[in-house]
Amino acid sequence: MNSDILKEEINKTFPNAEIGRIFFAKQSILLEEKYGFTPENTRFAEGGCCDEINEPEYQFMESRWKARFKFGGLAGYCHGGRTGLNAVSHHVPEVDGQKNLLLIAGPHIGYHNGSWGKVPRPGQKEITISCGSLSAIITAGYEKIINKPSDHLDRQQQTIEQLMLPYLKTCNEDNKAPNVIEGTKYLMVQVDRDLKSILQNFKNFFNGKIAVITGITINTELGNYFSVSTFDVLEKAKDILTQIL
Repeated sequence: MNSDILKEEINKTFPNAEIGRIFFAKQSILLEEKYGFTPENTRFAEGGCCDEINEPEYQFMESRWKARFKFGGLAGYCHGGRTGLNAVSHHVPEVDGQKNLLLIAGPHIGYHNGSWGKVPRPGQKEITISCGSLSAIITAGYEKIINKPSDHLDRQQQTIEQLMLPYLKTCNEDNKAPNVIEGTKYLMVQVDRDLKSILQNFKNFFNGKIAVITGITINTELGNYFSVSTFDVLEKAKDILTQIL
């Protein structure tokens, strides 16, 4: 499959998806030329899923913006929470009175030969699951998740399970099977909502610009695509409540 056909297929489900490295390259140029973000006055913080298949774009952004603070984890949720993002807000460099924070977050999903939630990985013969964390929840369904015992050694997964329960419950009540596309989009909404809530506290102590980029990463055998959900540059922290989402 060539890249043009692949993009056409992906765009049927995620109309605004584009090649990940191109998307982030364009946003990096925009942030520098329009908003004054530079590697010297910006701290990059990433909240994507810890799956290594997502690394190419994060590594690209890390090389462009120098360092990377990680506040994400399983399924691309902001597991670092208030404490993690409060911490990185104190790590932002300041040059000539300007300091900027760049946040990127969101879940991911695989796509291969017409099937969502699957992707081939280098060096592996079998087609693998992506996102494994979210797919496990989708497969388990509402009854198994609601009755699953607590496990302090699996806190991140249980956080995602709790976030997904309303979606699973609705599917259960409607007598329909949950699916990975709907589940990924539902989780994206939860990430946007909770990131907005966390950022509300920033108005009390952070006086720089905050760029927020969220979206769904689509993993394919030809590389990653990115479907943006939120792109906002908050000129002042007080604008967070009105501009984001």
